[in-house]
Amino acid sequence: MLVKADFLKTRLIKISMLALSLTALVACSDNQSASQSGNQGPALPVSLNDVMVALVNKATDPDWTAVWNNPQSDRDWRELEHLAFQVQTGGGLMQVAGTGPMDAEWVADAGWQRLAAQLEQDGIRAVNAVRSRNIELMQRAGGQLIETCESCHQQFATDLPRLDQMTERPAVSL
Repeated sequence: MLVKADFLKTRLIKISMLALSLTALVACSDNQSASQSGNQGPALPVSLNDVMVALVNKATDPDWTAVWNNPQSDRDWRELEHLAFQVQTGGGLMQVAGTGPMDAEWVADAGWQRLAAQLEQDGIRAVNAVRSRNIELMQRAGGQLIETCESCHQQFATDLPRLDQMTERPAVSL
């Protein structure tokens, strides 16, 4: 009996030491990789510009069209809700640095963070407007979204055209 108790005690000490060593190793390696890369958290695998073009821009075009051409079916409304969620998600993603050359600088800027959070809120408003099937609320949500986008482009993407620089509405389709 005494031999078995000593064996279990020794084994428990070894397992505890191994667990403690692994914990220390993981903690050190995580701190080392974060300090080497300069990152303070997760990063997107694509640039913020890619998120904006592929997710947010792509999702907002049909929203504008829907306001001009009222959705006609449940399917239209479901698609608009899906697209509004994309805008909301895009706003959340715009708060995290990606692989673009300016991404880390942008997300470190308080103005960028405010506008990205506003974009996320605009997406939430659009989701609620679509769920209520209220065209007037969709127009208001869309107006706020345009204001957010214009503000961001004026401050961070001055080389991109804005709606106030266009003579016609952009071509959009559902």
